[in-house]
Amino acid sequence: MGKKFLKSIIIAAFTLASVFVPNSNVYAEDKPAIWLQVSPVANRITLNPGDELTYTMQVDNIGSEKFSFKVYATPYTVANEEYEINFSTETNRTQISRWITFNQNANAQKDSEKDWKNEVKFDLEPDQHQVVEYKITVPDDIPAGGQYATIFAESIPEGGTTSTGVHTISRVGLILYGTTNGETVSKAVISDFSLKPFITSGKITANANLSNEGNTDFTSIMKMKIEKLFGGTVTELEGSYTIIPDAPARHATLEWNDTPAFGIFRVKTTINALDESFEDSRIVIILPIFIIVIMVMLLTIIIVWLIMLIRKRRAQKSRLIV
Repeated sequence: MGKKFLKSIIIAAFTLASVFVPNSNVYAEDKPAIWLQVSPVANRITLNPGDELTYTMQVDNIGSEKFSFKVYATPYTVANEEYEINFSTETNRTQISRWITFNQNANAQKDSEKDWKNEVKFDLEPDQHQVVEYKITVPDDIPAGGQYATIFAESIPEGGTTSTGVHTISRVGLILYGTTNGETVSKAVISDFSLKPFITSGKITANANLSNEGNTDFTSIMKMKIEKLFGGTVTELEGSYTIIPDAPARHATLEWNDTPAFGIFRVKTTINALDESFEDSRIVIILPIFIIVIMVMLLTIIIVWLIMLIRKRRAQKSRLIV
């Protein structure tokens, strides 16, 4: 009787622990009327005193309507560990934003015909593109290290920016990463790594802070390999993080979006930044609260059943002795 009762409790517990994942539907959205796209999205350049450098970028109209757009440059800075971007604050590292001009006369065949301005405007039909030429005029006296700016292409509301009403504006940017020839210092610091070894809900997430104590930017690579407890790779994740100087430490995060409701995994994390590297390997247990509650209930029932069984056997022995 006792064994059958215990078996029934175990089967019931595992039945309650079944996890059902509902299906989700994806609905397509209509194509926006105003939609800009720019390429490339970044440009890494070397800056020498007195240089005059010329590059091009392409702006595409991938929306459904014709519109006008403008192109201009702003500083590129970041704030706090989440690297929230600021396009208005100027620092010693954003001087390059003042060195940039744009050619308004896109059809110019000769340099003498080009019309260089701080801001230019163009019209663009749907499914058409505009090549925009920009020039960086480097002063003779520049600081060593990195220089950062963003070149924006931004749609202009019909009637201009002073017109009233609700306007749809699309804005996309190209980030300039400049390195000046001078005394370049490259130094990375990896700190505050964290990855919870036991979680009751949520996703397996690795976190770390990446600091730049040099004077030029660098890219850090963070990888997370998730394996079954007894071998076999489940998935591999990778994140790339650009770290700029004179900014707060960047909070880097890798998250396994397909983390199951429960399981046991071996998680290996590696971080590389310049000459610095970090490695971590640990077992991660995923156990939802409701399973813990069921296990506690099951354990309590087993203990109670054992106590009852022991008392029953003691009573039987007492009757035999009498």
